[in-house]
Formats: sequence, structure tokens, C-alpha cells
Amino acid sequence: MKKFKLLMRSSYLIVLLEIFYYLRIAPQVVGTHFVGDNSPDSFGSKYQLFFWELLILILGESIIFVEKTGV
Repeated sequence: MKKFKLLMRSSYLIVLLEIFYYLRIAPQVVGTHFVGDNSPDSFGSKYQLFFWELLILILGESIIFVEKTGV
């Protein structure tokens, strides 16, 4: 269990550092969905990059909590 928690939390740290780096250099509007020829067909705010990481963090911590408490 300790190895799993360490793996999950270290992966959060790596991805969060990546996201903060890309938030600094990304334009205000980024492509959020791409079609087969790699051209964007949907656009959104650069902060949407951070929302997915937040969702992954919440789900990962929920899994750790469930494993820890046996709920």
C-alpha cells in the first residue's frame, strides 16, 4: 500500500509540474479536440489543462482512501 501511495503521489507531482510549466507558455486559447488530420475543431481556455489534473488527483486520492479504510 505504501508503494502504491508513493507511486500515485509522485506521479501527481510530476504531472502538476508539467501543467504549471505549460500554463506559463500556453496561449490563452488552446485546441481541446483534434480530428484525424491533427487540426483542432474545438477550442477552450488554457486552464482546462489544469482541470483534468485536478480530477485525476481527486480520483487517485479517493482510491487511496478506499484502500486504506476498506470502505
